[in-house]
Amino acid sequence: MNMGVGLNDNEFIELNRESIAKLLVSRQPEGTGRGACRRRVPRWPFLGPVQIWTKTRDGEEIEIDATCHDINEHGMGMFCDCPFEPGLRLPIAIHQPEATYHGEAIVRHCAPSGTEYFIGIEFLEKNATQHKGKKQ
Repeated sequence: MNMGVGLNDNEFIELNRESIAKLLVSRQPEGTGRGACRRRVPRWPFLGPVQIWTKTRDGEEIEIDATCHDINEHGMGMFCDCPFEPGLRLPIAIHQPEATYHGEAIVRHCAPSGTEYFIGIEFLEKNATQHKGKKQ
């Protein structure tokens, strides 16, 4: 699996709640509050490149590019040219100037949005119990 050679060769960081929380804190202006939101933990607008790996019907692994729209410690919303079935587990990498955050996520929803699809994913942590069906 090619983790974005040439994009962020500096550092690879495991994608987990702690690493994303640190990234978000580093990007928010001091004193910025998290406004009202229907989520338990609001998502922040956060544009950036994302890579996803999946398999074709023939079993061939392919890399798909997506764009992060918003993110929090539990998951993110992204735009992609192709749909993904809810429940599908995907290896992902979120590329930022200081590092590439890599891990696994599960698709929670997928809906058409213009010529693309808006996909909501929940980050999966190694050895963590998942809370299915809860809004993050």
